[in-house]
Amino acid sequence: MVSRVLGFLRDMAMTTVFGASAEFGSFAVAWALPNLFRRLFGEGAVSAAIQPALAHEQERHGLPAAHRLFARFHFVFLLGLILLVALGEVIILLLPAIFPDWATAGTNPMAIRLMALFFPYVLPICLTALASAPQHLSGRFTLPALAPALLNIIWISWLGWMGWQASDNAPSILLLPLGVFVGGVAQWLLQLPGLRLSGWPILPSRAGSDGRVRKTLRHFLPAMIGLLAVQVNVAVDLWLVRLLVSDEANTYTFLANRLLQLPLAILGIAAATGAMPLFAKMCAEGRMKEMSRALRSALESTLVVIVPAGLGLAILSPWVLEVLFEHGRFAAADTVMLSTTLRAYLFSLPAAALLGLLIRARHARLDLRGPALIAVVVIPLNLGLDIWLLPKYGPPAAGWATTASCWVQLLLLALGMKSLGMARVFSMGRLPRLLLPGFVVALCVGAFSYWANTQQHLPAGLIILIGIPLGGLVFSFTLRAVLPIEWNAIAPKKWNVGDGS
Repeated sequence: MVSRVLGFLRDMAMTTVFGASAEFGSFAVAWALPNLFRRLFGEGAVSAAIQPALAHEQERHGLPAAHRLFARFHFVFLLGLILLVALGEVIILLLPAIFPDWATAGTNPMAIRLMALFFPYVLPICLTALASAPQHLSGRFTLPALAPALLNIIWISWLGWMGWQASDNAPSILLLPLGVFVGGVAQWLLQLPGLRLSGWPILPSRAGSDGRVRKTLRHFLPAMIGLLAVQVNVAVDLWLVRLLVSDEANTYTFLANRLLQLPLAILGIAAATGAMPLFAKMCAEGRMKEMSRALRSALESTLVVIVPAGLGLAILSPWVLEVLFEHGRFAAADTVMLSTTLRAYLFSLPAAALLGLLIRARHARLDLRGPALIAVVVIPLNLGLDIWLLPKYGPPAAGWATTASCWVQLLLLALGMKSLGMARVFSMGRLPRLLLPGFVVALCVGAFSYWANTQQHLPAGLIILIGIPLGGLVFSFTLRAVLPIEWNAIAPKKWNVGDGS
């Protein structure tokens, strides 16, 4: 939560300095590539590959063997990252020469230069993700969770320094990648005390492998592909909006995705991150019935809270966006377009949140090919919908394309769970009760927003301060009435004194 709030402050600073401009559009295109690796590694692929392997190694051969496996994997992973960054830099710098028409149409020289400058950030952020995985397995989540908050603090401070240096002139956006790289190194250094306290080795090891490292590495690529669909869809959206609409239009796509990340990170990604070590241990110990129950409970609890969060943000988005971004060079007309784009993306929110849990459950079951094949099917679907809809409807069409792709991917993943020895993950009979709190929230907050629209001089900040607590209260009362077991599971215990919980 701290990270996402700081992320909004960072976005406010970015829009204040650069506005919905071509420079911001160049940044959005350039940042998509390292951000893709950050999300893949930091929010999934490393954990999917290494946590089940470490859990199985610890279960069969003991904790020292798991430590040796991690140190050996660390060495190979670090070497691979160095080669990846070097190869990526060569490819990025050669893009204008190899594909002159594509480079001219889809980006511009500024975007390509920024992409080359941002790409080294992949190295420290991927090492941060690797250092986080064994901490999660040991039950330590604090330092990995604080890492993005630290990046945002450094990013905001760097923007302040850039603005001070530039004085009355617009600062050069080419200075930004240096501050981001420094933030990435700080994120990695923050994880080292957590590794030491958890008992895991900090330094990589070249010691000979008995095949377990190679097996873990073979799991890594399909794990990454399985988590690729949502992240590639975002990157494709950013590039195609710029290509098929305008240089400035992908500012709306970028900011809509940033806003989508607030409920997705706090509820969806947090649930998946917390559940992955549990899933890995249960599968390593053969406790499949408990695993099925844990997965269904996690899916239902996530759905219960993610639906009202998405609906509330959709209803209150005009006022939220006015407070967050309507400063400096970001105008009221930009807020209207961004609100429409955000609402299109919010339809994908429940599917994106549940996807994380299903993919990690299948990874813990050592099914890595299934999610990877499904992702390969879904990415062209998003691409085709973008190409078809963007020229007609502009940036919101990217949200519709992503929504359709996410729901197709979720359906395909859910249908394949039974073949892995897992119980059915969804109960259609319980679905209306799980969705009811969200729809009651939407009804009440929607009525309040309709009234607020009739009050011409009501400040946007006051509307938010009333609307969000109103939604929270309605959700709490409805959840307690309709789903008392779920209420007792997620509510603070001091709220339940005297109710038998």
